[in-house]
Amino acid sequence: MRRKIVAFLAVLVASVSVGVWLVQSCCIKNAFVAAASKDPSSVTVHYIDVGQGDSIFIDTQDTDVLIDGGPTTAGSTVLDYLDSLSITRIHLMIATHVHEDHIGGLIAVLNSVTNVDEILINNQAYTSKAYTDFMSLAQSHTIIVAQRGQTFILSETANLTVFNPTQPLEFTSVNDNSIVVKLRVGNTSFLFTGDAEADAEQSMLDAGLDLQSDILKVGHHGSRYATTQPFLDRVAPSYAIISAGEDNPYDHPHQETIQKLLAEGVTVYGTFHSGTIIASSDGTSVIFQDSPQPIPEFQSSIILLVFMMATLLAVIVYRRKHLVQ
Repeated sequence: MRRKIVAFLAVLVASVSVGVWLVQSCCIKNAFVAAASKDPSSVTVHYIDVGQGDSIFIDTQDTDVLIDGGPTTAGSTVLDYLDSLSITRIHLMIATHVHEDHIGGLIAVLNSVTNVDEILINNQAYTSKAYTDFMSLAQSHTIIVAQRGQTFILSETANLTVFNPTQPLEFTSVNDNSIVVKLRVGNTSFLFTGDAEADAEQSMLDAGLDLQSDILKVGHHGSRYATTQPFLDRVAPSYAIISAGEDNPYDHPHQETIQKLLAEGVTVYGTFHSGTIIASSDGTSVIFQDSPQPIPEFQSSIILLVFMMATLLAVIVYRRKHLVQ
């Protein structure tokens, strides 16, 4: 009898596993995937996998931009990635805010042979080794203080506009003072939000900014404290990118943020799920390279719950049959 029960449980577990896999497969949204355009007017955005942090490289025909560099430990990762693209000059470096998981990796870039022309900062002082090291190196470059409304011309078809912060800084929160920029490439657009949370999002909404973007870099690694519903409604993205480390101690991204995005029909990608994500625009449409896999609607915690419930049911059935016999 015990052998039969063991066999029954094995079959049940296998069935549940297959069932969950099928559900996940059906729920994955299909994104339009293609090779990058070789059109000289094309702009390519690289969401670099730096673990728990942010680092984004914008490659245009005329100007290259690096937004954040991940944590200090990711410095070599960023440098190796730039080297793989044969990048020797950064025209504009953006340090969205003072936290180490955003500026730490920029220290290695500033210490390298890579030429950096201008550095955009939010002008918030901070006490940390990463901030002190970063600022001491930044002093030898042209420093620009970010101000809502600034526009940087990157190429004939692309420009970058600052949406946050205001000056003087509006918030005491380090995250809400993050530099938020919108990249426009022809009729397409990308929004990069740093770690901006609800208050900063509301400030941008109140200012009546044109937030609508095809791709949203989700604020604060998918934290529940960012990506409010009004903000998401205004941005109305087709795609969302979450930069976070696998199994990070903050449990980023939070499940409610993912579900909020999926409920709006947004295709969600994550560096913790697909590694580095590359998107290009020719000014008309946005395409993705290397077939990143969208984040499924059913996360591992839900799968585990289904498995536990199925196992519990099997035990109950077994005990009832055993007692009857």
